[in-house]
Amino acid sequence: MTKFERDRDALGPWQYHQTLTTQQLDADGKVVAKGTWKSIVRPGDPKPPEYTFKSMEGKLSFFASGSEEEGTGKPPAKSKPKTESELETNRAESAVAAVRKYKLRERYQWKRLPDASMGGESAYVLSFAPKPNQKARTREERFFSLLAGKMWVSQSDYSTVKAEVALQTPCPLFWLIARVTTFRFTYELEPNPGNRLLRLSKASARTVVTFPFYSVRQKHWQTVDKYEPRGPRGK
Repeated sequence: MTKFERDRDALGPWQYHQTLTTQQLDADGKVVAKGTWKSIVRPGDPKPPEYTFKSMEGKLSFFASGSEEEGTGKPPAKSKPKTESELETNRAESAVAAVRKYKLRERYQWKRLPDASMGGESAYVLSFAPKPNQKARTREERFFSLLAGKMWVSQSDYSTVKAEVALQTPCPLFWLIARVTTFRFTYELEPNPGNRLLRLSKASARTVVTFPFYSVRQKHWQTVDKYEPRGPRGK
């Protein structure tokens, strides 16, 4: 966390371009819908990314309205529409808030594995698995309490150069009828022999959300494409 906050402060004069691509597949693995979003992210800015390009073919569950209930049938009677500001945030900022809010560092059992080389540099390798008998009062806590994975951390500056995370058992989602049965996530930081602060990255995820009579299968790819001096937000 200290490393992240130090880097976020140092990135104050910079912004980066990122691309998110999502595909939705049927039971046979055929792509039935896909979308691409390009945006500009300003580290440290809690506002949502500035979208520069959006493309959608077909209907992607969980994306069109930004509401997690979309595509699941009738919403709960007490639910209220969320405002755009409530639905859209700077995801990097919200991820950091989640680490603190859900005490993720204390939620897992950590183990140091043999050191390894990753991206041409020496790295510490850590594995983590959820501690048993955790109290999970919210959907998010249930989800985090079922994750396990590995991290490769640079020995030179403690950057996370690679991470692999997977759901160990199905997790109830927003109603009892919906479960996340598959979640696999990978992240990799690309080498940069120049300015190590401005390193590009790529991440991918595979998710399967299962309902009584059907499943939603999606694949996601996100890349940080370039850094540039920070400019004003567009219209």
